[in-house]
Amino acid sequence: MDTPSKAYISKTRIGVLTVATMGMAALAITPSYAAIAKFFTLNNTSVQMLTSLPNLFMIIAGLIVGKLSATKLNLKSLTLSAIVFIVIGGFLPLAYSSSFVFLLVCSCLVGLGQGMCTNLSQVLISQMLPEQERQSTMGLMTTFTNIGGIIFIMGGGQLAASSTWISNYWIYIFSLLALIVVIILVPFHPLSVNSAEPNTTSGKIHLNKYVYYCAFWAFFTMLLNNVLNNNISLFVAEQKLGSTSQAALTSTISLIGGMLCGLIVGTIGKHMKYSSISFSFLLYGISFLMIGFGNSLMIIFIGSFLVGAAMSIGMAQFPYLISISVGKNSVSMALGVYIAIYSIGGVASPFVVNPLTSIFSKMGLNVFSVSGVLALIIGVICLVVRFQKNLVENSSIAEVSPSDSQNLASTK
Repeated sequence: MDTPSKAYISKTRIGVLTVATMGMAALAITPSYAAIAKFFTLNNTSVQMLTSLPNLFMIIAGLIVGKLSATKLNLKSLTLSAIVFIVIGGFLPLAYSSSFVFLLVCSCLVGLGQGMCTNLSQVLISQMLPEQERQSTMGLMTTFTNIGGIIFIMGGGQLAASSTWISNYWIYIFSLLALIVVIILVPFHPLSVNSAEPNTTSGKIHLNKYVYYCAFWAFFTMLLNNVLNNNISLFVAEQKLGSTSQAALTSTISLIGGMLCGLIVGTIGKHMKYSSISFSFLLYGISFLMIGFGNSLMIIFIGSFLVGAAMSIGMAQFPYLISISVGKNSVSMALGVYIAIYSIGGVASPFVVNPLTSIFSKMGLNVFSVSGVLALIIGVICLVVRFQKNLVENSSIAEVSPSDSQNLASTK
């Protein structure tokens, strides 16, 4: 059996992280919302379907890819197919852009590819990299996802500003470049990276309770994270703290926070082995309270930066925890279920947070202060129930087959 060299692992790592840059591809058109709404005479809710519909396809993609990648289908072939969906969905509007329905179909193609890439990047890390590399690479995955988001959103906005909203779609050239990198760097037949693990994806898929626990807590992470995206522009305008362009800058600052924090998530995970998830919720709480009570654009910028950091910590740790809690042949399906469930949190965010804000607004609280308190409560509960500690301590049992787990448990 060939032992992978450091060069092989580094090359594969870069290829996998390139896949992660596709994780925000569907957001590329958001800078042109106003222009598209004016061109087609649409209201805000209608034009926002260009990103809300792709979210539904991301949920579908998570489940489909989870099942497909657990079979004998080649992971690299699936990954290339995912990026091709993004390339096609991104380039077609450059050829025909006179129908809003057609733009929606193209956005759904992008969403399908994005959902597949989100799932596959985590599967590739779990199956193509040594276990000692996984946690740090999961952290870097969030960094590269945020880098991709900055390129898609800011690059698309600049292209639209220099011409028309149609030019916004030229930013999908970046997805074509990513396709080329993946073709070159991701191995078609990966070498075994852990001699202690069987190099097989055959056998029965077994999803234990920790998969659903991770998905449950990740649901709240997405629910909280979308509070910033859904409300910050309106909040800045209502509080008269800055201009529209300054309000839009907060989203970019959040991405930068996620990108930089992703560089050290591996270190955070090692030093907070049992509490990194709880810490991310507490960081959300502090960030939102800063924004809600700060009454200053600078404090909002700092709070937005910390929101991105909290997102980076949580969304890097969950896939790693899943990868150590189930058998190798179950990882891809486990990640598919996880992605499908946590994606619902982003959709549910306004339906949970807005009613809570209405209830407590009479007490002088706003959407961010309410969300901050909610995040702190969730963080404390997550710590008290010892979700992460129980998962990590039982991971050695979860990694073997269910029958072996019982035998191992009985010897302890």
